[in-house]
Amino acid sequence: MRIDELEQEDSDIDWFAVDSDGHVLHVSSGGGVLPESVAASEETLLQLYQYFLALPDTASAALVQVEANAEKSGRNYQNAIRYAQRGLFSFDKTLLNKHPDPQYHLVVRPADPLTIKDIPEPIATLLLRTRLPEPVAAKTKLLVADIA
Repeated sequence: MRIDELEQEDSDIDWFAVDSDGHVLHVSSGGGVLPESVAASEETLLQLYQYFLALPDTASAALVQVEANAEKSGRNYQNAIRYAQRGLFSFDKTLLNKHPDPQYHLVVRPADPLTIKDIPEPIATLLLRTRLPEPVAAKTKLLVADIA
């Protein structure tokens, strides 16, 4: 089932993508617009969410790097740390509840990035539906409009 505009605007939805280098990223929507590839299937989003939350922490989980701007949105970033400890780059909506605003900022950088090669094929296939066309490793900002 598709995630409609009203639900997107009223919810803080965790969603996932892969960059051009195969790194996996987590994005917390903060009431923002979802990429169509994410909004298209609530079931797919739930499968990815359950998979990433069930992953164990990486061996270098304690070395995740919280960004200086982590508190920019005014939210608690413990959820982002949890994803980074599993190897995901984690971004948060910069202006909360400004539905059409496309800006996100990096909150936490993993010490040991997870790549698409580390993910089982059925989950990787679902994840590859949402792609950032450039490497995420050097990014500190993200525009949701850049994600296909």
